[in-house]
Amino acid sequence: MEYAQAKCNMLAPSVHQGYIAMGSPSYVAGAALGNAIDNAIAEQRFIKNCMTLQGWRQDAPGAKKSSTSLASTQPPHQRTAKRRPTAQELGIPGQVVAGP
Repeated sequence: MEYAQAKCNMLAPSVHQGYIAMGSPSYVAGAALGNAIDNAIAEQRFIKNCMTLQGWRQDAPGAKKSSTSLASTQPPHQRTAKRRPTAQELGIPGQVVAGP
C-alpha cells in the first residue's frame, strides 16, 4: 500500500490549476484562496481515483469496520426488505372530512 500511496501522492500536484486575477488586493487574495481550495479538492479526487485504480479502496468517514459481512451473519430466512410504515401505523387518518 505504501508504494501505491507514494506514487499517487507524487503525481497528485499535476492536477493543480493556475489563476490570473486583476483588481483590488482583497479580490486577488480571494481568487488565490479559491484557487488553493479548488486545487486541494482536485488533488484529493486524484489521489482517491489513483488508489482505486491500483486496487485500494477508501472507506467512507464513520464507516463501521467489520471482519464479517452482514449477509454471512444473518440466516437466509431473516433477510427481508424494509418497508415503509402505512398511514394507519403512523396515525394518519384515512379520510379527512371538512366541517360545516
